[in-house]
Amino acid sequence: MGAYRQVIAVKPFAHLWFGQICSQLAVSVMLFVLAIRVYQMTGSNTAVSGLFLTYGVPSVLLGMAAGAVVDHLDKRRVLIVCDLLRAGMALGFMLTPSNLLYLYLLSTANSIVTQCYIPSQAPTIPRFIKGPLLVTANGLFSFTFYTSLALGSIIAGPLLRWLGPYGTFVVISALFVVASYQASLLPKQIAPPATVRRQLPTLGHIYLRVRADLQEGVRYILRSPRLRQALLLLTGTQIVLMILGTLGPGFADRMLKVDVHDASLLILGPVVLGIIAGALWVGWVGTRHAASSLIEKGVFGVGVILILIALTVRLKLMILPLEFLLFIALGVANSMLDVPANSMLQKETDEHMRGRVYGILTTAIGGVGIVPVVIGGVLADAIGIGKVIFFLGVVILLYGLYYRISGKPILSALR
Repeated sequence: MGAYRQVIAVKPFAHLWFGQICSQLAVSVMLFVLAIRVYQMTGSNTAVSGLFLTYGVPSVLLGMAAGAVVDHLDKRRVLIVCDLLRAGMALGFMLTPSNLLYLYLLSTANSIVTQCYIPSQAPTIPRFIKGPLLVTANGLFSFTFYTSLALGSIIAGPLLRWLGPYGTFVVISALFVVASYQASLLPKQIAPPATVRRQLPTLGHIYLRVRADLQEGVRYILRSPRLRQALLLLTGTQIVLMILGTLGPGFADRMLKVDVHDASLLILGPVVLGIIAGALWVGWVGTRHAASSLIEKGVFGVGVILILIALTVRLKLMILPLEFLLFIALGVANSMLDVPANSMLQKETDEHMRGRVYGILTTAIGGVGIVPVVIGGVLADAIGIGKVIFFLGVVILLYGLYYRISGKPILSALR
C-alpha cells in the first residue's frame, strides 16, 4: 500500500487519475445504457453488435492517425477538449433516445472524439511517475479503469430504470465535465510540442506528415518484439470484453431469464470485479513474478473459464451464484494479461512515440475486434450464445497450448 500512497501523492497524477475515473465511468455507463436500449428496441444480439461496431470503425479509420496527431499537441488540452465534446454529445442522446439510426450516428461521433482522448491519457503517466513506481501506477490505472467499468455496469441498468434516458444522460454529461476540469488542473508541458497549425499549415502537409508519422510508428513497433507482443495481448483482452458486452443483454434475457436491465450487473459486473482484484494483486506483488509467467497463467485461465461458462449453458446449470463466480474468475485471469502488458508497452516506448503506439493499439482493438464482435452477435442469434462462448474459449486455450507444446513460453521476451 505504501507504493500506492507514493503514486497518489503526486498531485498531477492524482488529477489525471481522478479524471480517468470520471471519464471512464461516463463512457461505461453510456455504453451499457445504449446496449440495453438497443436490445430493448430490437431484441437482437446483432443490433447490439452494430452498436459496438460504431465504436470500432472509427478506431480502425482514425486510431493511428489520431495518435500521430496527438503526439504534436499538448495532451492536456486534448483531454480537456475531448471531455467537453463528449459531455455535449451525451446530452445529444436525449433528443431521440428511441431512434436506432440516430443512436448509431451519435455513438460514432463520440467514438471519433475518443480516438484522440485515448492516446492522450495513458501515455501521460510517465510524465509524472518514473522508475519502479510506473508498474504500480499502471496497476492503479487498470484498477480504477475496471472499477469505473464495474460501477458503470452495476448502475447502468438501475439508472435507466430510475431516471429514464434523459436523467441518465444528464449524469453522464456531468461526469465528462468533471473529468475535463481535472484535466485542466494538470501542469502544462514545459516544452509543448509545436501545434499542428504551425508544423502543418496545409491539408496536404497534414496528410503527408500524419502518413509519415504512422509509417514511423508501425516501423517502430515492428522493430521491437516486446511492443508487438504487448500490443497483441492488450488487443486480445479488450476483444474478449467487447464480445461479452455484446452478448450480455441476450445472455441475461435468454439464458439467465432475468430482466435485461440487470444484464450488465450480473455479467460484466463480476467480470470487472475480478479484474479489479487481479489488478490490485498484480500491483502489489506482480514485480516478484516474471511477466511471462503471469501472462501464461492468464491465457490458460481465460480459455478454461470461458469453456466452463459454455458448459453450464449446455448442461443447463446456469445458477446465478455459479455464473457469478465464473465471471469473477474470468476477470482475475484477464487482469494477469492486461497489467504486465500495459506496463511493458509504456516502458518500451519512447515518450515522443507513445501517442502513436497507443493510437495503433486503439486501431488494432477496433480493427481486429470488429470481426469477432460482429460475427459473435450474428452467430449468437443463429446458433446460440453458449456455442459462441465455447468457441472463443477454445481459440484462446489452443493459443496457450501451442506455446506450451512448442516449448516456447508465451511472450518469452517479457521475462
